[in-house]
Amino acid sequence: MKTALAFAALLAGLSGAASAQSLSYGVTLGNIQAIRDTNENISTITGSLANQSTRAVSNVMLTFVLYDDQGREVGRVRDDDIGPLAPGQIKMIRAITPLQFTKVTALDIRAR
Repeated sequence: MKTALAFAALLAGLSGAASAQSLSYGVTLGNIQAIRDTNENISTITGSLANQSTRAVSNVMLTFVLYDDQGREVGRVRDDDIGPLAPGQIKMIRAITPLQFTKVTALDIRAR
């Protein structure tokens, strides 16, 4: 259990974004965190997505890149069930993966 908690703390510490990441379409992604559930053998990536533009976004798809402790890419995961997002609106995002990793970054965003 201590190992699971230590790994979760490591993931949260290494993957948390200190500041918001501004992406295209006037959308900002922030507060990225990852938590590993060793009982279920899955990691959940969460964060907040804000539409800072003056127009509505009907659908958003985020792609995250996952890295090991050596900085090598171990996989990618998407959250593509985001939207609609009205101007000024903030939504929580959530992506789940069985892959083990120590760092996560947002790679791409596609919005319509």
